[in-house]
Amino acid sequence: MEVYMEEQEFHEAEAHLKRAEADIAVARDAESAAEKEVSEAIHEIEEAEKHHHHEIHFELDGEPFETKKHELTPNQIISEFGKKNPADHYLVQILPDKTISYKDKGNESIKMHDCMNFQIVSTGPKPVSQGPIITGVAVFTEGLRGMGLDPKPLPNLPDHIVMDYVVQSGRFAGRSVRLGFVVPPDFPMTTPTGPYVSPHVLPIHPNSDVGHPLGGVHESQAAPFRQGAGGDWQYWSRPFPEWATSKKTPSSYMSHIYRLWETQ
Repeated sequence: MEVYMEEQEFHEAEAHLKRAEADIAVARDAESAAEKEVSEAIHEIEEAEKHHHHEIHFELDGEPFETKKHELTPNQIISEFGKKNPADHYLVQILPDKTISYKDKGNESIKMHDCMNFQIVSTGPKPVSQGPIITGVAVFTEGLRGMGLDPKPLPNLPDHIVMDYVVQSGRFAGRSVRLGFVVPPDFPMTTPTGPYVSPHVLPIHPNSDVGHPLGGVHESQAAPFRQGAGGDWQYWSRPFPEWATSKKTPSSYMSHIYRLWETQ
């Protein structure tokens, strides 16, 4: 009987030891898990701190810039990044479906985030000392240059201008093309004709009844650009119906061009 009791006590002690060892293993696993959670939490805090101070990337006049400031005024963007005078320029933000003008709002704060797109716009026609107000191609090209573009006239056709352009939206986003415009002498009262596009990106389809984006794409009308600038050109018949109610600036017209590419 005593032997049986000793064996029973031994087995119970052995079982107790195994339970204790299992509890220790569980405690060690829990400790390891806790240490892992602490390590992950520290890593998340470090990443959050990096994110808090990360560089914000944005575009201005088609050029990439970066800043660590989370708020900037339009005037700061114009002067510090665009190297232009806010007294005769204002800022426009380009969004997929609209533009936001900061004209007369140069000291308002803009909350910055990645992938914002801005353009600097000249304030447009100015009186010339002892002379008339500038109109026509001079105003249009000045406004384009204020947006960081580089328009050039065709040889012997000063009202026909050509410039390189990187498509910003739509299915052709990122593609480099050339754009052409015929600027009327009374601009900004009347819009340029065009755009003329090189190379051919749309099928030639003169029938305007088909509508945008497939209809009203011509080739013969683009002959002056083909002869003066070289390469294949096509003419898109795309009037700007809201011109009369717009601000009638080069930026307004380029917003129209932006929408044409966006809606391809």
